[in-house]
This record gives sequence, C-alpha cells and structure tokens, in this order.
Amino acid sequence: MLVKDFITKEFPALKKTDTAKYALSVMSDLKIRHLPVVADEIYCGLLSEKDVSTLSESTDTMNDFVLSSPSIGESEHLHEVIAQMSRYRLTLLPVVSPEGKYLGVITRDKVFEALADLCHAEASGSVVVLELFPYDYALSDIARIIEANNAHVLNLLSNTDKDTGKLILTIKIDVADATPTIRSFERFNYTVLYHFSERGMVNEALQRRIDELMYYMSM
Repeated sequence: MLVKDFITKEFPALKKTDTAKYALSVMSDLKIRHLPVVADEIYCGLLSEKDVSTLSESTDTMNDFVLSSPSIGESEHLHEVIAQMSRYRLTLLPVVSPEGKYLGVITRDKVFEALADLCHAEASGSVVVLELFPYDYALSDIARIIEANNAHVLNLLSNTDKDTGKLILTIKIDVADATPTIRSFERFNYTVLYHFSERGMVNEALQRRIDELMYYMSM
C-alpha cells in the first residue's frame, strides 16, 4: 500500500497571499485542522488551526507564518504515513515529489479506510487476542495451531504492554467459531486474553447450551 494509491487533490491548497480568516473558513467547511501552503506548485509548509489562533489579525497572510513542513513522498508506504500523522497529530499529510512539487494530500479518512482493508475489518471471522512473552513468540507455531483447526490468519497485529512487557497479539481468523482454535492455544499453554466471534454464532452456541441444559434438567 503506497502513498500514491491514496493521494487526493480534493482539498484546496492555500496560497501565500491567502488570509488567516480565509484559511479558518476553509478548515471549518472541510472539518479539518491543517492545510498545505503552496507557491508556484512548490510545497511551502503546513498550516495548522493552532498556528492561525496565534495571530492577532485575521487579515494576516500566509507570509506571516513560520510553517512546519511535514510531508511524504508518493513511493513511501502507508506505515510512514501513519507514523507521521500520529507523531504530529495531523488531519492530512501533504505528498510531494523529490523536487518539492506539491502532488496532493493523504487524509486521515483515507488512512482509516486503508487500515480497515489491511485488517480485513469487514471480513467474516473471529478475533483472538493472545498474551505472551516476546521470547515465546513464533509466528510459524501460531499459524500452525490455527491451520490445524481448519482456519487461516487474515490479519495479525502486535503491541507491547508497557506495564508487563508482554506481547499482545490480536489475530483475525477466517472462521466464525473460534472455539477449537482457542482450545488448541490453551492446550499449548498460550494465554488467551479474550476473543470475539460473529454475534450470530455466539448466540446460537449459547442457545444450544441452554437447550441442552434444559433437556438434561427435564430428564
């Protein structure tokens, strides 16, 4: 997933002669907090809503600002976009050529859409969350357990618990009922923190257990 696949030119770029009042009105209309400033197709920097609020006169122009200049090249990966947006708390990130030419922006909404695709958020399946020490992590072992239960990994995300130092793995698999997989993880001494299955399957399973309980109670 490269930046070039997500560039949009729908958002206007400010000119050096545009006023702070105009910039604020555009941000308000588009519900964003940042806008690129461009002169002769060259990227000059990024204006933030916070920058505008420091000016005493709304008639001041972009020439009155010292602009920050976060940007990204079109051949970069989406991971770098996420890193910069998180680091600088951006609502959009300008995309520029190696020569500094402004090519457009990648927006936070586009990033969310891309992440949803990467995570298979809309795909049917289950999510299993494991906790383990980093030195116990072996992707091949985890995949083998999942595949032994006739399932496949759709997506795997990891993060570290700052308090315990343990690795938290969030795994999406392509089966609606993860019970066999969970039992296998527990048999191999993995800690399953929690799991999420398709609501219908959970409800059906719960109803089936209730029916079985009622049957045995009536015997």
